[in-house]
Amino acid sequence: MCLLLTEAGVQFWYGSHSAGRAISWTVRWPNDAPDFKVIPIATEARALLQYNDGGGGMWEGADGHSWLLYQFRWLPGRTAALFIKVHRPDVCLPASGMTLKKDDGIHSTSLQGMNLPVRSYRFEDGGRPLHVLYCYWDARSSYASAAAAAEEDWSPRARVRAAVRGQREAGAQMLELAVWGYEDDALAHEALEQELRKLLSRS
Repeated sequence: MCLLLTEAGVQFWYGSHSAGRAISWTVRWPNDAPDFKVIPIATEARALLQYNDGGGGMWEGADGHSWLLYQFRWLPGRTAALFIKVHRPDVCLPASGMTLKKDDGIHSTSLQGMNLPVRSYRFEDGGRPLHVLYCYWDARSSYASAAAAAEEDWSPRARVRAAVRGQREAGAQMLELAVWGYEDDALAHEALEQELRKLLSRS
C-alpha cells in the first residue's frame, strides 16, 4: 500500500508541474547522397552510452566535401547526462589523434520553432581542417538562450533540483555533425548550419 501511495504521489507531483509535451527532433538520413554508408556503432560505445536509438553515417557532398553524422536518443526515464559527458568532440576526437584548434562555444540555432544549443569546434585531422557542430538536447529544457544552455548543470545534485521543480526525465538527444576540408571557419559554419536544416525535422 505504501508503495502504491508513493507511486501515486510521484505521478501527482510531476503531473501538477507538467509543462506540456516535450519537444524532440528526428534525423532525415541522406541515404541517396553519393557514397552514403552507415557507420556501425562499436559494442563498447553502445555499452558506454546506453542509448535507446541511434547510429552514424558518412557521405560526400555535391561540392566534394566529406560529411559525418552521429545521432543518439535516450527515452524518458534514462539519464543521458551520465553517459554523454564521455562522448563529446573535445573528449573523443583528441583521443583519436586529432588536434583541437578552436572551440567557439555554444550558440543558439533556430529550427522549426526549436532553439538548438549548438557548440562549434575546429580540429586538425592529419593536416586537414575538420569542423564539428555538437548538440545535446534535454527534452525538459526550453533552451531559451545560449547562455541558459551553457549553464546547464548535469550533475546528480542538479537532477535532484530538477525533480524538486517537478521536471521529470523526459528523454534526451545528441547530434554530432562534421565536415572536412573548409579552410575558412565562417564558410564551414554556414555549410554546417545549412546541412543541419536539411537533416533535422521537429517531431
